[in-house]
Amino acid sequence: MEKKICPICNKIREIKLICGKCKGDMVDKGRQQEYFDDYSADDPINDLEDSCVHIYKCENCGAFEKKYIKKVIV
Repeated sequence: MEKKICPICNKIREIKLICGKCKGDMVDKGRQQEYFDDYSADDPINDLEDSCVHIYKCENCGAFEKKYIKKVIV
């Protein structure tokens, strides 16, 4: 049976993003779900069927960006 997983969550690959505001490097801060409240990181993963939503933060200016990461089939 095929299963779709997030390549970022499962450390299959990394994505390099450049900040749209200052052109600085952005770093992955985890799944969007982890930002809902103090305990949401412990909740079952609740994402989209074909993508996982991650939050990226600019190391230079501190801007945040939401990125839809396409899941891969394993």
